[in-house]
Amino acid sequence: MKIVLSGALVRFADYTKEVEVEATTVTEGLEFLTARYPDLKTVLLDGDGRVRRTHQLFLNGEQVERGAYPLGAAPVSCANPDTLFVLTAVAGG
Repeated sequence: MKIVLSGALVRFADYTKEVEVEATTVTEGLEFLTARYPDLKTVLLDGDGRVRRTHQLFLNGEQVERGAYPLGAAPVSCANPDTLFVLTAVAGG
């Protein structure tokens, strides 16, 4: 699976926008990603290991329901050539 990071997240992944991972679920892909880039973990995940509300996940263009990734919810399956997009909300004015 390919994970594509948006915006400021690339800064926490050594300025890598796209990362190939071996994963069968979205959760497994995120675990691999944050293990490879530990600085990304605190920005992407909260203290309970859930994706922060400021980020949205899209698998092949379809939004992954909140709660369907890390910690116990039904896993969302993925495989090659799936793409997971991690988008960050932008605030300000």
